[in-house]
Amino acid sequence: MKSNLNARLNRLKAKVPVHRFFFKIFVWFWATVLGMFLLFWLSYMFSGLKEVSTPNMYATVAPVLAAEVVHSYESAGPKEFARFTRSNIDDRDRKLYLLDGNYKDVLGRPIEDEGLYTARAAKLNRLIVYRDHIAAFKVVSPTGRPYILLLYIRSDLGELGSFLVGQGFPYAAGMVLFVSLFSLLLAYHIASPVHNIQSAARSVATGNLKARVDPAVSRRHDELASLAVDFDSMVDRLEALIRSQKELLSSVSHEVRSPLARINLSLAILRREYAGRSEDVLDRLESDVERVDLLMTQLLTLSRLEAGLSSAERENVHIREVLEEVTADCNFEAQAFDKAVTLSAMDEIYISNADAYALRSAFENITRNAVRFTAPGTRVEVALKVEERAEKLFAMVSIRDHGPGIPNESLETIFHPFVQLASNDPSGESHNGLGLAIASEAIRMHQGQIRALNLPSGGLEVSVSLPVVDRFSPHIHV
Repeated sequence: MKSNLNARLNRLKAKVPVHRFFFKIFVWFWATVLGMFLLFWLSYMFSGLKEVSTPNMYATVAPVLAAEVVHSYESAGPKEFARFTRSNIDDRDRKLYLLDGNYKDVLGRPIEDEGLYTARAAKLNRLIVYRDHIAAFKVVSPTGRPYILLLYIRSDLGELGSFLVGQGFPYAAGMVLFVSLFSLLLAYHIASPVHNIQSAARSVATGNLKARVDPAVSRRHDELASLAVDFDSMVDRLEALIRSQKELLSSVSHEVRSPLARINLSLAILRREYAGRSEDVLDRLESDVERVDLLMTQLLTLSRLEAGLSSAERENVHIREVLEEVTADCNFEAQAFDKAVTLSAMDEIYISNADAYALRSAFENITRNAVRFTAPGTRVEVALKVEERAEKLFAMVSIRDHGPGIPNESLETIFHPFVQLASNDPSGESHNGLGLAIASEAIRMHQGQIRALNLPSGGLEVSVSLPVVDRFSPHIHV
């Protein structure tokens, strides 16, 4: 059940670019659009003074209200005005003031600076509003006295919240839904082609030169479409170059190996015709030819691996069986030097879409290098186990010797071609330094990692990490 759910989620992720870049774009657009709505509302609420024209309901009511208030004040005095405002206007959210020509409240109440500012801006028979919570209306009574009607209206975020959770909820929810949908589509429109190009680039990096960007991206007619076209052109060029390199390698292999074969044949004839007279010269010549033949073989193997070219059909490779074959062969050779090679393998582990020959070559080169450096009377220890990292399984192979180790500054360079550390070689033999380079390229071709480490107790350990496709019942094999 869990595996099916994970498979569905992986398929969804392959189609929808739900990654950090996508979420960044979505959140920024969502916040920007909502912020614009908020700024628009705030600018409307706190934009300062504005005049309300007569079609507005408040502008129509203001003259009527002003006439009644002024009449009650002039006919019956301040007490009648106070009673009128208490019974008709004043409550928790509203407060009415009547100012005379000197901008003094007829009831002697203090006026805040914002109220005075609005009152002084009032025009005759014009409704002036300040930040949507103070209204001023100037009127002249029948007796010729000027008055200003000043009305305070409570306006705060509490009212906005009440509106949003009340009758304005459908509008607010609709706005949020619209903004979210708009931002989602816009983020997908931008992030999807980027994700598509990234997927194609990763596929090419693993050696799949047939990978191309989805043609739909190239039809967008924007910069991302141009990027997709340029990427496909680059991969086409790479494919042509690697195809040319493959043909060149095939030709070089044929052209070099044919003369070597003829030289070996000539050596056999010379041995038969001149046996005993030039044996030392012939032995040296034969040894040199074998070294050239090995060098050419390793160079061609390294070139194929660097180009991502497999020497065999890809398949799910049983990694423990490969290690068993390698350790058996290396142990047979090591016994002649009073050394041994052992294998400790936990679990039957399979590497997906692998080149068995390349993996065998990698572990064989590493193990033979360890046999060469380990001290007589010791053994090279090969171990296989499974490690889980970020919900993925990896085959961890370690190959440890009991030799002198290598300088710490050379722990990475030993995997480069033609790097030799002859001073540390107990055998004193000369080698071309291609074995570990071939191993490094073979592991890289399988999306794995390889590294070397000097052990505190002495010796060198080479660790290999490879992604696992499957595993079965654990057991120990020695």
